[in-house]
Amino acid sequence: MKQVVSIAFAQENKNYDEIVEFNGETVRLTQYSVGFDFELTESLIKKYDGICDVICISGVPPRIKTKNGILEHPGSQRLKSLTKVTPLVDGQLLKDTYIPWAFRQYYLTHKNPLKNKKVGMYTGSLQKVLVEIIEELEGNLCLADPYFFLRLPYNLHSNEGLEKFLKTLFPIMGRMKFKQSSLASFKMEDQKVYKCLKEFFKSDVFVGNEGTIQIIDKEHLRDKTIVLDFMGSLMKRKLVQAGVRDCISCMPKVVKGRYVNFSVLEALMQAFQEDSLSAEDILWWVDELDLKVEHHQLSVKKQNVEDVSKFAFIIHPLSKDYLFKHPLLKKLSPTKKHLGPILEKALTYTPGFYYGNIKGIKSESNGKSVEGLIYTVSDTPKMLLEQSPEKVYKKLVDLCKDAHKEQAGIIGLGAFTKIVGDAGISVEQRSPIPVTTGNSLSACSTLWAAKFAVDKLGLVKKKSNIWQGKVMVIGATGAIGSVSAKVLASRWKELVLVAPRAYKLLELKDEILELAPDCKITVATNPDKEITDCDLVITTTSARGKRILDIALVKPGCVICDVSRPFDISEEDASTRPDVMVIASGEVQLPGVVKSNVDLGLEGNIVYACLAETALLAMDGKLESFTLGRNISFEKVLEIDRMAKEHGVRLSAIMGHNGFISDDEFSLCRTHALSKRKEDG
Repeated sequence: MKQVVSIAFAQENKNYDEIVEFNGETVRLTQYSVGFDFELTESLIKKYDGICDVICISGVPPRIKTKNGILEHPGSQRLKSLTKVTPLVDGQLLKDTYIPWAFRQYYLTHKNPLKNKKVGMYTGSLQKVLVEIIEELEGNLCLADPYFFLRLPYNLHSNEGLEKFLKTLFPIMGRMKFKQSSLASFKMEDQKVYKCLKEFFKSDVFVGNEGTIQIIDKEHLRDKTIVLDFMGSLMKRKLVQAGVRDCISCMPKVVKGRYVNFSVLEALMQAFQEDSLSAEDILWWVDELDLKVEHHQLSVKKQNVEDVSKFAFIIHPLSKDYLFKHPLLKKLSPTKKHLGPILEKALTYTPGFYYGNIKGIKSESNGKSVEGLIYTVSDTPKMLLEQSPEKVYKKLVDLCKDAHKEQAGIIGLGAFTKIVGDAGISVEQRSPIPVTTGNSLSACSTLWAAKFAVDKLGLVKKKSNIWQGKVMVIGATGAIGSVSAKVLASRWKELVLVAPRAYKLLELKDEILELAPDCKITVATNPDKEITDCDLVITTTSARGKRILDIALVKPGCVICDVSRPFDISEEDASTRPDVMVIASGEVQLPGVVKSNVDLGLEGNIVYACLAETALLAMDGKLESFTLGRNISFEKVLEIDRMAKEHGVRLSAIMGHNGFISDDEFSLCRTHALSKRKEDG
């Protein structure tokens, strides 16, 4: 069995000797906490040299890379040179390779919440690579190095200033002994003497390493965000006790049953190879272990009743007739037949604008109130798809910037604004706030509505919780269609996938068979041949109101769940088949006493699912680009489903072309269907 010996230089009373699992094997992991005892550290290194597989040391000053070369404390150099046989690592290679990437990925994915925020670093010298990245992310740096090391009463505010500080004062710092008493305490009362602390304590985000945070006073961290290289269980308890709001930890749990720091993880990696670790080896391990930043919500700041978080959402007219719903154009409605095409084209040259708001949304879980800022572009689906994507992107990004100025924390794309170009990815990259398309909740609500309607008609039998019928998904290779098909395959006996590109259908079929091997799957580029015996049809296309199926061929008693806007199934077609239930999926009900001064074409507190997803993310405090592109993962659908149940977002009463569908209408449709089936034999 391999053995790793860890020496925690800056810790006390955290000793253990355990058998842990790593890389599919058991490893003996022994840790000694030496409490800044240099001589004890020396003796332990010499004792285990040649006995164990790897020795690691944490809590000693690291190598610091500057423009003028590498700086390293003589004491650190001495300790690291003591071994003759056993490799000794300090986690620095892993940190230098992994942390810059992980930190950037996390903050860019979350639309850079560091931008224009004051970021306090206890010592930029010990985490210099992060200083450069925070500058790239436009954070306002406040570096406490002069106070931390030398009790000098001023802060640094840039990487350039840090370089000058190190060049001038490192010779003095290099002669300082390793001991806890030589490090700053960061007590609140110390700001009376050290005026620099007053500025430092006003930081929005604090960045440090676990060794530093273990020994300093934590009162100034109440209700703040802290970024750590590593957060163990003991540290987590201390941060919770200190009232820290949340912690962003660069190191996830990769050893079963225990958090390990960077030096221990690097030692475990080293134990599994003969040669010294290289940056390339670290990259392989990062991928193999799927290392990524973790966000820990430690405490919830109590929200004042008057506190309201904001989200934004972009809509557009679903046809040229919708243009005449605008208050300024209503008077021209009588001329819309002739004026409509001219107006439709002319309005593509106008910028987007603020349209109204939705207020009164309140989570049933945490009581958080949110307000929606509704923006619109004047382009119809036809014009959105005919223009160059770049022209549309510019309009949408301008609205994102305006929403950011109005303090919205996230923005959603409605209807065809999320279809243009690369489905929100380019808009998200240019937006100052996170962007979501809402497709995860749209997929969710589609399945909610489909299940409700099929249950209500009661014409399809179930066996072992599997519907013994056939379901068709038209637009199956699209974002909502593909994830809906994957879920439905595990709940229905037969599945038909319909989309224009045959090769994509075959690829999707293979993916679904891996998830649901017992489902019989058929693919088709035209629905008409297979639709005659389908019990449920989900339509989610970009057909812009063009006819996608022959309604006369649909099986009596079939439920058609129309997700598309404009509708794939016209009101005229639906009216010819009273024995077929056409429902409009995608509409959900928001929690709270919802009031809106915007006409979304829906009633009361009912909104489109894509808008509800944006509101949900605001209620949950999950301000991130949740759904983008043309693929939706199972995980996202499951997560948004959890959020919806938790915060009180539910499927509204089922709606059709003319509003709510009553129980009587379901009953009448069932009667017509049974009669038609009897008539057809």
